Amino acid sequence: MSRQFTWGSAIVLLSLNTLLVWGLRPDNSGWALVIGWSFAAIEWGCLLWVQRWAQQRINILTKKVQQMRHAEALAHVLLSPHDPFYQLALQINYLQTQQRKFHRKMAGQNQEFATLLDYLPIGVMVIDRYRKVELANPAMEQFLQQRISPRRHLFTQDVRQFELASLINKALSERQTQHRVLKLPGSPNERTIDAQVVYTATSQDYFQVLVLLYDVTEVYAVEQMQMDFVSNASHELKTPVTAISGFAKTLLAGAKDDPEKSVEFLQIIDQQSDRLVELINDVLTISHLESGNAVEINQVGVGQLVANQVHLLTPLAGVNQVALTNQVPAEFTAATDQRKLDQIIKNVLSNAIKYNRPQGSVTLRLKTTTTTWSLIIADTGIGISQSDQLRVFERFYRAELSHSNQRVSGSGLGLAIVRELVQALNGKLELQSELGQGTTVTLTFPRKTAEALSAQQRLAARKTELSR
Repeated sequence: MSRQFTWGSAIVLLSLNTLLVWGLRPDNSGWALVIGWSFAAIEWGCLLWVQRWAQQRINILTKKVQQMRHAEALAHVLLSPHDPFYQLALQINYLQTQQRKFHRKMAGQNQEFATLLDYLPIGVMVIDRYRKVELANPAMEQFLQQRISPRRHLFTQDVRQFELASLINKALSERQTQHRVLKLPGSPNERTIDAQVVYTATSQDYFQVLVLLYDVTEVYAVEQMQMDFVSNASHELKTPVTAISGFAKTLLAGAKDDPEKSVEFLQIIDQQSDRLVELINDVLTISHLESGNAVEINQVGVGQLVANQVHLLTPLAGVNQVALTNQVPAEFTAATDQRKLDQIIKNVLSNAIKYNRPQGSVTLRLKTTTTTWSLIIADTGIGISQSDQLRVFERFYRAELSHSNQRVSGSGLGLAIVRELVQALNGKLELQSELGQGTTVTLTFPRKTAEALSAQQRLAARKTELSR
């Protein structure tokens, strides 16, 4: 109801009342005129009061809409059901309720999104068409090793690696998604990163790029290990096979007629055959361990097990002029897997003998605590350099010194197998060595009952099955 409409209505009503009074009073007396004007004044006053009352309602509803527009959470407008504005107020109240629900939902989703970004291991950065950073998560800060400001700024302030910056610039200029695997400096080591710069456009003029960084360092390391494994296995297999084939052909070509050469060549073929069998057995052992070979826990006579291996390897020690000293009590027992522990002792002890020096020694001793027991095997051999100590447990890795030492033979899988077996028994493997002084290997295992270890192994196996 406008102010112009109110004034016009009042004038019309006043005029109609005046005409009515003059028409009803033929003598046109002054009293009739006064009465007519009085009625008109009363009507005009009533009309003004209605206008003021309606204007108050309109102001209340207008203010309510303004508050909703500014997301101010105030009480609903309460009007009588007989009020002409009741239905309008009801709809505004309903709209406010829906708005509150929407805001709560959006706040929850924003919080979930922020939490997801904070804990996401993938680096995320959003860059607008002006090359400014709109959003970045903590993982991106770790990748870039740079604190990223929450305020909009040029992405070049954070991205200082040339390849990554070039990739982002290319996506922005060409307006196409880019992808590349690159290297990022890291602490302590350089990291391999799978970088994707995704171009997204909502209109012809507005677009963004989404930078996603994935750490694939371990994936590439595993791939490299697999390649090295195949390469080294092929090389190790080729050596004995070539020797067997070559000497066999030599014998067939006529060397078999010479008794001395025939015996010499057959001995070489026999030695290389043993080496080939050892290599194949070690590869099969690694394969079984990777496939989750079961652990059978029983009460095992560890002291007797050590004594048996010392007895079996004494001839090898005699050939290498190495003295074996067993200080492990024969009566000591522990809950473990006998077959796996036997293989561990065999591999570590044979290495201590092979990589020893003439007139050297190997000492085996036991150390126990209330919660663990340790088998310590110390030798006085050639030792291992600091750089090689980090890699001796890799498959087929051979320390540089052993390459030039022809009397040391083996598959290069012994210590890799030991590490896998120790981990399967929930043990810990420690190596201390000094080049030219010798090496000490400490094998530490939990001191539990057979039943407890079996239950623990079953639980671990169950977790592995569920993770698959």
